[in-house]
Amino acid sequence: MNQIYFEAKGEGLLERLGISKSEFARRMGIRKQNVKALFKTKNLETIYKAATVLGVPFEMLIGYVEEPELLDFPPEEDDFADNVEDIISEDDIPTGDSVEDRRRRYDLIFQFYQEWKRRNPEQKKYNIALKEDINIRSISLDETAAQASLAYLSTLAVLQLDAILTNAWLVKTVPSKANSKNQRSFESMIIMEYVCTGVGRIKMTVGVRRSDRKKVQYCITAIDATKIRQEAK
Repeated sequence: MNQIYFEAKGEGLLERLGISKSEFARRMGIRKQNVKALFKTKNLETIYKAATVLGVPFEMLIGYVEEPELLDFPPEEDDFADNVEDIISEDDIPTGDSVEDRRRRYDLIFQFYQEWKRRNPEQKKYNIALKEDINIRSISLDETAAQASLAYLSTLAVLQLDAILTNAWLVKTVPSKANSKNQRSFESMIIMEYVCTGVGRIKMTVGVRRSDRKKVQYCITAIDATKIRQEAK
């Protein structure tokens, strides 16, 4: 039976965040010896409090995982995220719904992916939840550019590609669509979610390739209808 992320990988998450069990217990208002039992709770209020204490999305902790082992840690990140505005900035993205605006967003997304591939010659990123690499291929560019360009928020989310590939959590696995030409090479599709700064919840679809079962990023779209802005203090 699949376990939720909090139960399966809670201890590994503490280690990754640099929080000791004693400190976690103190913040949760329980004894240290009860931490192990806490990870097995099904009480959503308790898990919500843990998400607040850990500073992670509640949806992440209650998402199901397929493998209950502890987290493996991803390799060190490069400085791509710090230099993302070298490729495309928020101000470059049209916010309207006109054909011209959508076309401009499509071109920006395609440009972004091409530069990402140049800076990441292996064309993959390690995902913590899946415990394996998610690969970028031509279908990633084609499908994401086609779908994400339809909405400003979805285009904005693409700028956080590295964070999404690494930190998105598993929601569910579904069969690929038999009537979809673009999904024909995949035996199943993995639905994942992540919370992007300035965007909100996004959905990433990952295809499991029939030939070698490699995970390939298929599409990224925003779930929230409105942008979450952080006002300058």
